[in-house]
Amino acid sequence: MRRLPHEESGQISILTLGFFALLLLLCAVVLGATAVNLQARQLLAEADGAVSAAVEHQSVAPGRAPQLSDAQIRHRAQEHLELSEAHSRHDNLTVVAAWTGADGQTAHLRLGATAELPLVHRILPARVELVQESHTRLEVDR
Repeated sequence: MRRLPHEESGQISILTLGFFALLLLLCAVVLGATAVNLQARQLLAEADGAVSAAVEHQSVAPGRAPQLSDAQIRHRAQEHLELSEAHSRHDNLTVVAAWTGADGQTAHLRLGATAELPLVHRILPARVELVQESHTRLEVDR
């Protein structure tokens, strides 16, 4: 049996709409991945700045090696984040962990935040948790 041309009308339109929907979905995924990547990079920059600020003003006694404490790193990092207004750039920004290396001269800082996926957040409560870690070493040249 052969179909008449008027019975096949509209099938290309459905196929075109399907491909268009697939293209929109692909664009949303690429846009979401790009936005999360940018947020992660910004969070890494915040972590770098905060851990550097944590060791920047460390006082060192003459003839002694500089020593950092976990509490000093956390406090100074939180201070830096407040002064730089990082909380306005990141949702739910927190200092996840702050610790020193075994030598007491390396400061480690882990920050956490959440990022919203663009386009999708209106339909679904889509949030991605971001965690970035940075470290710096305090050395004094004599």
